[in-house]
Amino acid sequence: MKFLIEPYIHKRTEDLSFIQLSPEAIEVKGYKIPDEGLYVPLLTENLAKNIKTKEEDKIVTANAIVRGMIYLLGVDSNFKYKDEYIEFLYAVNPDIEKYINFEAIKFADEDKIIESIIFLKALVLLNNKNTYYLFNYGLTLVKYVSEKLTNKAKAQKVFKKESMTCFEEILNIDENFELAYYHLGFLYSDVKQFVKAKLSWEKYVELSEDENLKVEINNMLLKIDNQAKYERGYEAVLGGRPQEGLSFLLDLEESYSEWWNLLFFIGLAYRQLLQYKEAIKYFEKVLELEENQLDTLAELGLCYAGITDYNKSIECFRKALEIGGDNNEILCNLAMAYMEKGDLIKASECLDKSLALNPEDEITKVCKEKLDTLL
Repeated sequence: MKFLIEPYIHKRTEDLSFIQLSPEAIEVKGYKIPDEGLYVPLLTENLAKNIKTKEEDKIVTANAIVRGMIYLLGVDSNFKYKDEYIEFLYAVNPDIEKYINFEAIKFADEDKIIESIIFLKALVLLNNKNTYYLFNYGLTLVKYVSEKLTNKAKAQKVFKKESMTCFEEILNIDENFELAYYHLGFLYSDVKQFVKAKLSWEKYVELSEDENLKVEINNMLLKIDNQAKYERGYEAVLGGRPQEGLSFLLDLEESYSEWWNLLFFIGLAYRQLLQYKEAIKYFEKVLELEENQLDTLAELGLCYAGITDYNKSIECFRKALEIGGDNNEILCNLAMAYMEKGDLIKASECLDKSLALNPEDEITKVCKEKLDTLL
């Protein structure tokens, strides 16, 4: 599992100090320190406390080294001595996973959430097949987002993505882990992946015996049903399946008659079906709601060209350029409208501008070749 949050917690290496252990410094059954010695991390706070309160030969203990290693592995999963540290941890304590999990829970109870995350992340590094560890890690990430990252949108996105990955990984291991579906529904909904959210929550309702949570999720399903339809609709249109897209989008029109995004994709579907007059009707509605919507103006230009109304087509493309600045695709479409109208000089000017912006655009080059035969 790739840990996305590491750039956000890497500075926690500042909490550590390093010492070098000689081969005879510490005896651990089943483990031998390399002949060249081994640099090991210690939590600086604990080290300072031990220096003040303990005798010299008890300042560096096996437990202090264990905690330092766990902390470092939780902060930096690619540390160069990672494999050596993991071997050491299991040698010192064959039940090291239980110890790390216990300490992580204790941190969470003390509201030290980032420390809990670091220990749980180390635990997942040691064992990424344990669904309980993954679930605890994912859940703690969600808690950290809601309690500590309220004004940090970029960090929120990364921590939520890591949490989502945890729950998805759980389902790769155990497809009947119901609470993973529960939390994934919220995470998917949060990033507007409503179809995934709907499927996750439906699976949760199917598996769960918790009647209270099922009531909550059934209410959430009612709320996102239309959003899921919209997502399926516009994805079908963007995927070149306009008829399929319309089967979802038109069902929503009556309830969302002033949702310009919905109207745009209905218009786009009709344009793809070459039903230009129907498409124009929807694109005009969009412009009533969003006067200078750039993509809509460009689509209207194509529709008017489709019904051979080149004056209106040119008007739409020119307005789009005024609003959005020079754009090679719009300039190429404008040039084609001028060509159809017979204004070859203006067509040539537009194509030259288009090629200056994107000399490798194949459509523009073909249009230029066609124009050259007419001049």
